Amino acid sequence: MDEDASNLLKRMPIEKLILGIGDVAAATGVSQSQIRYWESKGYIHSEASTDGKNRKFSYKTVLKVQQIKTYLDDGYTLVGAAKQSQRRSSYFDTLRSFFEGRFVNMDVSAESASIDLGHFDPEPGKDLVAQRSGDQWQFKLIDTKN
Repeated sequence: MDEDASNLLKRMPIEKLILGIGDVAAATGVSQSQIRYWESKGYIHSEASTDGKNRKFSYKTVLKVQQIKTYLDDGYTLVGAAKQSQRRSSYFDTLRSFFEGRFVNMDVSAESASIDLGHFDPEPGKDLVAQRSGDQWQFKLIDTKN
């Protein structure tokens, strides 16, 4: 795969996607007053605004608002929903960090997929590759000296 593909995750700066409070409300089905309340309680955070008036939210915060709403719809209290959302956000941040640090290459077809995770530390001459065939994933060490 070419250089563009290897930088795929790094070129998607979701932290820089900024939306106004009205857009967040429309996208999530959560009212603007609820969003302001959740922000006042510290469950979500707005971005610094240059005009000091309009609240702006990152894409990650939009996802967090949607997660909290989903947990509330499932019967959680607001405190419980915020905790579950924070745990889920931590999982995704960890996964993103892992893939940004390890992802080298990917090849996908209708029948299979292969993800190159780069050098296998105990054996520097080999790459760790995850291969999917059907619904099954297998990990293999591929010799990089060839």
